[in-house]
Amino acid sequence: MTSTGMTSTILYGRATASIQLATAIQQCKDNLKKAVALLYTPHRCYLAVLTDEGHCVDEQAQAVDYKAVFEARLFTPECEFRWLNHTGGLGRAVLLSESKIDPYLEQALADLQALDTLPQQYILWGEGIEQSADDDWSTLATARIGRLPIPIKGIDLNKGACLKSREYLAAETEFGNMAVVEERLLSLTPIDIPKA
Repeated sequence: MTSTGMTSTILYGRATASIQLATAIQQCKDNLKKAVALLYTPHRCYLAVLTDEGHCVDEQAQAVDYKAVFEARLFTPECEFRWLNHTGGLGRAVLLSESKIDPYLEQALADLQALDTLPQQYILWGEGIEQSADDDWSTLATARIGRLPIPIKGIDLNKGACLKSREYLAAETEFGNMAVVEERLLSLTPIDIPKA
């Protein structure tokens, strides 16, 4: 801990400039055990989980069709993987962690020396609906958005979920002001929804 009360943190990164999503996930799967995947296609945003074999599957245990995905973020409390399609199914993959991640992807990114970190959360739309207690997935629902299956067991009535993340603060280069220079997704967590 520094004299200002802030905690210095190093964020390590690796990247590959032009790679298919499936290949990039396979290269990083050892760091992504039990990862949650946030996937974007032209028609929807949805969640999946990464199997031990390195394949994303949906709530019905069906393999994700990576051809439709243009952006992916897979995350665990230890690291986050990002991929963004640039052209023809090839995109830039990035792996971020507070631990050294040397053997993954092709290029080392400059270490980010964060002066401090801040916890953050994003509450997902919807509330849990009644479902089987044996299911490893729950469903959030709201009239405006519809249904969103989430890979958390037991999200029932009066419950919801949020994405937890960590913001990394550092002095920005132009004026030296403290700013959020990076953010890393950490987990998908159940929450209580207060009643009005």
